[in-house]
Formats: sequence, structure tokens, C-alpha cells
Amino acid sequence: MSKEPEKISQKARNDKDVLAVLLFGSYARNEKFTDIDVCVVLKPEKFNPLFLSKKRLEYLTAFPNSDIQIYQQLPLYIKMRVLKDGKTIFCRNEDLLYDLIISTVRQFEYFKPRYLSYLEGVIHAR
Repeated sequence: MSKEPEKISQKARNDKDVLAVLLFGSYARNEKFTDIDVCVVLKPEKFNPLFLSKKRLEYLTAFPNSDIQIYQQLPLYIKMRVLKDGKTIFCRNEDLLYDLIISTVRQFEYFKPRYLSYLEGVIHAR
């Protein structure tokens, strides 16, 4: 196992904007992996897109062997996959993370019929 997740977690502990860090993808599932998928969850504040992109670039530059995503930039269906498969390796405030998870699940439940309709359209278009 790589030591990279622990290094990312340590950087996040020193970053006042970070709420949590989650591992997801094949590495988190202990499957054969080609990279380490990491999701950095920022505190629930209003960050502008440029700030989010700079934050991602900061982590990607520091950890080039990992595929780092910022939770707030992810599409809703990917957020759900991160939450479903993810393993928390750092959390500054469990209550805030829980609230963010509940909010994401509610948003997805609202979006789910449209998402399923889209997937059905893709399947039948073949």
C-alpha cells in the first residue's frame, strides 16, 4: 500500500479549508489499481470556481501520483459514487460531513429520475 494517502491526509490537516479527505475507486476497494483516487471535501462555504480549481491544482502539484478531485466540483452522480465507495482518511468535523452527505443524498434523490431516464435513453440508443 502506498504512503501517499497519509501524506495527503497530513496536508489536509494543515489546510483550514478542508473538511475531509476520502479515498475512492479501485485503491479504496483494495483492487488492482493504476492510480489513487482521492476526494478532498472542503468546508461548506461558498467558494468560487477559480478558488476550487486552484485548490485542486495545489493538491495535484503536491501529489502527482494521485488523481485528486475537489468534492464541490464533482457532478452529483460522481459525488454519490465517492460517498458509496469512499473511505474517510481524514475528517475535521463529522457533524459537518454528515450534513453534507445528507444534503448530497437529498439532491441525488431529486435528480435520480432524470438520471435514470438519461441512462435508459443511452442504452436504447445503441
